[in-house]
Amino acid sequence: MNDYCTEITILSLIFILNVVIMQSFISDITSTDHLSYIFAEPLNYKEDEETKEIQLDKEVENKEPNQNKYKNKNKHKNSIYSSAQLDAFYKSFFPIKQMDIPKIYPTRQNGDTYRFNITNPNGQVQVDETDKENIFTKRNNDGSWRIEYGEPRIDIYTKDAGILPDKPDQLNNLSKGKIQSWNYSELKDIGYWYKPTDWKNVEVTLIFKLLDSSRSKGEQHSISLVTRSISHSEKYDDANDDEPPFYCGGSSYHNNISNEGYLRMKKEQYHVNYEFERYADTISVGNIYDKIIGFKGIVYNINNTAVKLESWVDLENGGRGPYKKVHEKIDHGSWGDSMTECGADTDGTSITWGSPLVIIKTNDFKFDIYDIEVREIVPPISNN
Repeated sequence: MNDYCTEITILSLIFILNVVIMQSFISDITSTDHLSYIFAEPLNYKEDEETKEIQLDKEVENKEPNQNKYKNKNKHKNSIYSSAQLDAFYKSFFPIKQMDIPKIYPTRQNGDTYRFNITNPNGQVQVDETDKENIFTKRNNDGSWRIEYGEPRIDIYTKDAGILPDKPDQLNNLSKGKIQSWNYSELKDIGYWYKPTDWKNVEVTLIFKLLDSSRSKGEQHSISLVTRSISHSEKYDDANDDEPPFYCGGSSYHNNISNEGYLRMKKEQYHVNYEFERYADTISVGNIYDKIIGFKGIVYNINNTAVKLESWVDLENGGRGPYKKVHEKIDHGSWGDSMTECGADTDGTSITWGSPLVIIKTNDFKFDIYDIEVREIVPPISNN
């Protein structure tokens, strides 16, 4: 009996000690700037967003300048706990959780989807950018992932397709199927590049923070959400005798947001041949630097020959919504002058066929990615 009581007493003391240590660690963490703005929150935390923001504001107002222990290096130079260890300790008790991204259009039943893997973006199921040094190489304290300067291209594939090679000869010899055609007239009839499960009517959401674009030049001051293509590895060469013309794999639509907050659409007739809108002062959301914003590119067929593009933005609530439609454009089949180069019936043929690939593309932007979502949607009934 005495041994039993002694054991209970020891266990109670251990439990109390663990609670005290845990409270101390969490108190230290919350006094720093390591809590995730979007992701990191206790799974069972029930307060609404507005209440949490008010409480955080009050905590900041009530703190003295010298109260942040981690700004005083001498005070903690002998501490065995680093900032990174405290982050790991916090996240082990309160797992990182993704927020619900507001939907503009409903998800198609059994339609293919993708959601950003916040713990391992290169999950090698739908994304694998491990060979690129400027993509997903650094995870920030708030759970986001850094994209460094260069020409990052983040390729996202449907689950049904898996990660495909960006090499035309390999795309023609895939073990689980093949590219249907490189001819636009044939693709229009078939309806997809690779499989019937290809993304056709899609809603792509990128939640990001732009940090710097000073190295970007000219018309390339933008982030593009690219849809309906299959390969951008071979450029047009009028001396190229390849059959089929693999550069036709680059036909695509681009929803653009510039570093200055301007919106526009681009149509890539093949790789590389663009038709694009000029940035207009009236189509702008203003400054987008150093703030978490949500950007949606939506592309869907409105009939057998026309495609509608929409761009929606949430500039105020870190991607939580509501989103506002800022720009739209309809390709009625008369946008462009070179689609017949790849077998289309007319020079401006709209790109009505689906693709297993969505690309997030920039040139020399430094930014953080918080979330990505791609969904096959049920498009609205249109009278256009």
